Amino acid sequence: MKINDALSGLLVALFAVAIYVHADTLPAMGQQIGPNVFPQALAAGFMICAALLVLRGLRSLRRGAANTSHGTRIATVGHDQDEGDTRWFSLPPWIGSKRAVFAFLLVPLSLVFYILVSEPLGFLPTAFIVLTVLFLTFRIRVAVALPVAALSALVIHALFYKLLKVPLPWGILQPLAW
Repeated sequence: MKINDALSGLLVALFAVAIYVHADTLPAMGQQIGPNVFPQALAAGFMICAALLVLRGLRSLRRGAANTSHGTRIATVGHDQDEGDTRWFSLPPWIGSKRAVFAFLLVPLSLVFYILVSEPLGFLPTAFIVLTVLFLTFRIRVAVALPVAALSALVIHALFYKLLKVPLPWGILQPLAW
């Protein structure tokens, strides 16, 4: 999917404003530099990037309009062919493939599945199911997908649960909790 940089810049600018406004609501700590300084500095950086993106996107649209009004455009080696695009938004070529659209939508759907199922089922079974389904959807062989999903779930669990001390749900594996 190709989105003009001007639109992306507007989204980044909205995000920057939201960060700045929310950081302004953080309670003061009785010091000159409070908890709002870093998020607001980050928001300022985002706003600079947003302005640059908007300028680049508008310049690209202007260049594209100029190229289409003068006839044909000769592509040169190393020249970004999307640079003079006159469209704000274009769909990718894979959008016509049902399998590709399903694979694309499966990633956010797997996050929703994890949120809904991880507490009652537990992290390990949920992670194994999600990883296995994703691997199989992306055409990984079953003989590879199953052990890699199991090992990945165990390694991720060990890293978060043991090393980082993040409490992960045990669910149906509560009797086996270590």
